[in-house]
Amino acid sequence: LSLSESLPVPRPQHLELFSFTIRKADETDLGLNVSHCEDDKVLCVEGIRADGAVESWNRQCSTGAKPENVEKIVVAGDKIICVNSVVYDPARMLEECKEKQLLRLTIWRGKGPLPEAETLVG
Repeated sequence: LSLSESLPVPRPQHLELFSFTIRKADETDLGLNVSHCEDDKVLCVEGIRADGAVESWNRQCSTGAKPENVEKIVVAGDKIICVNSVVYDPARMLEECKEKQLLRLTIWRGKGPLPEAETLVG
């Protein structure tokens, strides 16, 4: 049983779009199981693996000093729409996740149309 499996799974109702920066430690991967179909523009989070950078992020959000960060816990069903400056390109987003240690992830939980790409890269 990993920590991510034992944590409650929050489903924020009002936080639809958020970003955070995460640093992968040496010899540590991001720790996400993701999927995408040929027509998808996003990476769908299928699960969080133990001992990965995202599990550490989730643990920090759930026990940290900022209660508002609990809404930023990454859960199955979240959609990654941007990694660093790569927007709506799943193959390149995966490549970015593998090659870079410092990653700025943008997550979408909203319903309806995805945000415009121009609003995501600043």
